[in-house]
Amino acid sequence: MYNADIGKIKQQLNEVLSFVDLAYIDALLLLHDTFENEHVGWAVGGDLGEALETIQVEPDHVEIVANKDGTEKIFSAVKEYNPKPIELQTIKLARNAKINGIEKPIYIQSYFFEFFLGCVNVRVYGDMQYKINDWGWGDKLEFIPEYVNITGVKIAVIPLEVKYQIYQNLGWTDRSEKIEPIIKRRKQIPKQSI
Repeated sequence: MYNADIGKIKQQLNEVLSFVDLAYIDALLLLHDTFENEHVGWAVGGDLGEALETIQVEPDHVEIVANKDGTEKIFSAVKEYNPKPIELQTIKLARNAKINGIEKPIYIQSYFFEFFLGCVNVRVYGDMQYKINDWGWGDKLEFIPEYVNITGVKIAVIPLEVKYQIYQNLGWTDRSEKIEPIIKRRKQIPKQSI
């Protein structure tokens, strides 16, 4: 008989298994097919992007991040879903940053629109920028995406390292602590050449 620590096994399984509602998977595959011939750079962000990379979070919408031009191309490609018009929008996040132990509001500015694919809310952010309190706007969010494979389809996601750095800068240690073990584990796995 093997002597196993059930708690440790469950923790490892939780880190490996990420359950994403099939409605989100179907939405992403439909979006991929819709954008495939549009030559638009886009990536999945938010909780869904993290869940696709095995982080234990529960998404409640699809978040797409692109540049302004990409946002306009996406808008044109999804006209049949009656998206709300694109607008330069500034929103205050529900959660504050914690800088040196002091909470400060966080704002996001982007070219934004949203629409529904069935019951799935899709939010599109173009040229996204963050601002803490009354500080100046940060640089536009730019990154080289990572890819996840969903039924043989490569879906771009915001890299975990980028999300980790954002969470660290915002003082969201609970979120960065969920990501850190996955990043460390990936660094230990040697890259395979194709």
